[in-house]
Amino acid sequence: MSLPEIEVMVGQMMVVELRGTELCEEHRKLLQSGLVSGFLLFPGNDARPEEVRELTDSVRKIAAEYPAILAVDQEGGRVLRLKAGFTPIPCMRKLGAKADENLAFEVGRVLGAELRAVGINTDFAPVVDLELNPENEVIGDRALHSDPELVGRLGSALIHGLHSEKIAACAKHFPGHGASREDSHLELPAVSADQNTVRGRELKPFQRAIAAGVESVMVGHLLYPAFDKYYPASLSERLITGLLREEMGFEGVVIVDALEMKALEGIPLEDRAFMAARAGADIMLVSEGMENARRVHMALCQAVSMGALAVDKVVSAYQRVMNLKARLLKQEDLPAIDSLQKMVSSDAGRRLAAGIQEPR
Repeated sequence: MSLPEIEVMVGQMMVVELRGTELCEEHRKLLQSGLVSGFLLFPGNDARPEEVRELTDSVRKIAAEYPAILAVDQEGGRVLRLKAGFTPIPCMRKLGAKADENLAFEVGRVLGAELRAVGINTDFAPVVDLELNPENEVIGDRALHSDPELVGRLGSALIHGLHSEKIAACAKHFPGHGASREDSHLELPAVSADQNTVRGRELKPFQRAIAAGVESVMVGHLLYPAFDKYYPASLSERLITGLLREEMGFEGVVIVDALEMKALEGIPLEDRAFMAARAGADIMLVSEGMENARRVHMALCQAVSMGALAVDKVVSAYQRVMNLKARLLKQEDLPAIDSLQKMVSSDAGRRLAAGIQEPR
């Protein structure tokens, strides 16, 4: 395999938030040159399926040499980034209450079919955190259940459903956000459980997701002192390389949650990116504009040129990302635009959603 310049390999380690349904000129340039791996889409609550598809089609045309990750947070319940004209899948707590793997597969399949119809190739779902702390509002009803075995089974079924429609899934938020009280968007959560408890509880659904072939795992900004007293999971070599990769056997793409979240407040943005890459992350989410993306890119390139970040780490990340991209949706996998109305918010999908809402 002939490798591109370091600048391109580093660019493939960044997924940048894209708000709205239009590409700016800078987005186009970065895509064409391979200096960004793709986008996490926030089209807006009013964006119709046709608008989303037009956006993803335009990205595909531009990103010919380095196909783009086109991701969305389409979980269900209060985290549905695509709403207007899409199936209103209920929150995962209600799905978990059904304890039905076949139903979970169908939910994943419906989500996947709608994403495929509009040209999105990656869903940052399922959430496999456990609902362990009633004071935890950031997870809460986004979790399937508190039982690790049940969450593992249902999470795996959701993954298989997404896979059936050629959508890459992402298990989150490793090593588990459910036992904490704090919201990592606002402060650094800490989970005080010992290693044996975590292995028997939080890690079980992630292990099942790995066995199910999940393409990526999103690592949260979460402090687990039993494993690393000093660094949150997103910046911890012990947790990313030692625990997730070496102990649990995950060989896919490790994604770090948005670098700008306040859980990492006090660490300069450039240092956050460097520490995540050094710990073994393959992709970092950059959530606050192109200026931050430029800063992260420059910082990582400089870290490589100075010898602070091993070239081998960047090459390994690049290869894992490109292996994932080789399996993403191709143009020939996409339905015709004039068939979107049949595929998005179908009668069967609406019946499925209504059935989940019904009490047992």
